Amino acid sequence: MTLLDCTLRTGGQLTGGSVPPALAADYLAVCARVGVDIVELGTVHDPTGQGAPFGDLLPVPLPDDHDERYGPRFSVLLDTAPLPVTDTAATAAAGRIAEALAAGSVPVGLVRLAVRYDRVARVAAPLHRLREAGLGVCLFLTDIDLASYPELDRCLGEAAALGPLDAVFLVDSLGSFRPERVIELVQSTRAAVTAPVGIHAHDNQGFALHNTVVAGSAGATWQDTAVHGIGPGAGLTRTEQLLALLGAAPADLTPLLALIATHVAPLKQRYGWGAGPRQVMAGLARIPVSAVRGLDPHAGP
Repeated sequence: MTLLDCTLRTGGQLTGGSVPPALAADYLAVCARVGVDIVELGTVHDPTGQGAPFGDLLPVPLPDDHDERYGPRFSVLLDTAPLPVTDTAATAAAGRIAEALAAGSVPVGLVRLAVRYDRVARVAAPLHRLREAGLGVCLFLTDIDLASYPELDRCLGEAAALGPLDAVFLVDSLGSFRPERVIELVQSTRAAVTAPVGIHAHDNQGFALHNTVVAGSAGATWQDTAVHGIGPGAGLTRTEQLLALLGAAPADLTPLLALIATHVAPLKQRYGWGAGPRQVMAGLARIPVSAVRGLDPHAGP
């Protein structure tokens, strides 16, 4: 199993910037102790494109004793929707991103390309450019629960045509995954692509942990989590819960629980992520939370 923790990225989304430096420093120290394989630092953009500029993804320096051989690796998420449509321009944008990552202070080795399930073919050119730069590449298939059977077949066929991938992630963008659908999607993906399958579960319906475990039983070997589920809306599968379910001893989880008590619980009190009524409604109806915003003014972000 490969555990990819999204705390820094989704925490930054929640706060509108980056997580507090003290949280980041303590979090990195804890990750190496509890068995996190990959830390996702944040979302990257074309340095010369529109939107947020490319910046330093880590609000604190790496610990002096960080060892790439034994400590967690680092990933970033690239939203491909803003990339140019033409292959030439998209390839150039991906090249600039690769150069910026190489020049950064953190050794990023993996880029996850977020793409809607019906637009996979258009990421071929930038994906190949990132791979040529020596970066590992993953597909991060958003809105996948909306795909019909013919659309799913086409999506996975296009994914298989992209060549070697580090993993293909099934993303519960709407918080709508049900266990039976998770099994179906994992099995279909495993049959279509040679890459490992991953799961990124949102907790709108309280199913995030269950869906992550079910995906693992169906053959998904990469799991996304976030400490205490931190993230916009309903949040994600909780790192501490998944580790406990996988057999981590209470003593091994003590540093992580201390991190939550010291740093994350105060953020939860301030930002209030979790499954409020409108998040539950959105998950049940398979619609974006933004579409029902305002129906419950007390539901949180």
